[in-house]
Amino acid sequence: MEKLSSKLTFLLFILSCSIYACSCPVYKNLSTFQHAEFEQSECIFIGEVLEFNLEEKSYRIKVLNSFKGTENGLIVEGTYDQQCGPIINGLGKWIFYGHTDSNGLMKVNECGLTRSFDNPVHGLTDFKNSDSEIKKQAQADLELEIKKMREK
Repeated sequence: MEKLSSKLTFLLFILSCSIYACSCPVYKNLSTFQHAEFEQSECIFIGEVLEFNLEEKSYRIKVLNSFKGTENGLIVEGTYDQQCGPIINGLGKWIFYGHTDSNGLMKVNECGLTRSFDNPVHGLTDFKNSDSEIKKQAQADLELEIKKMREK
């Protein structure tokens, strides 16, 4: 019985090490989400994704328009958490929310509002609408978000 117990304990330990779940905060509205992202982010900017690597979960970007914590024109390298996202999976303009780690790499906020201009859908988009309505809503949300940050 003791051998069975120790084997079961070992098995549970191994399984618990391989299981990882995101625990993303739940926001009631986009404005609250945006405020939380602004407060917790070391750097916020619009950047041009120059390269990305889905296997390494990495990217290279040029800062185009900084709102907080970095300078325009810098080339920044970064990584993301694939399970918690957001996933940097396309070239072009993106809005980034994140921080720099001890190695100087940009880390986007897990479960955050980092997203591309081509597909600006965020977690609070109303998915009951049609695809075209969702995209229009998300684009309008992004434009308003950027306008508010420029006013700060």
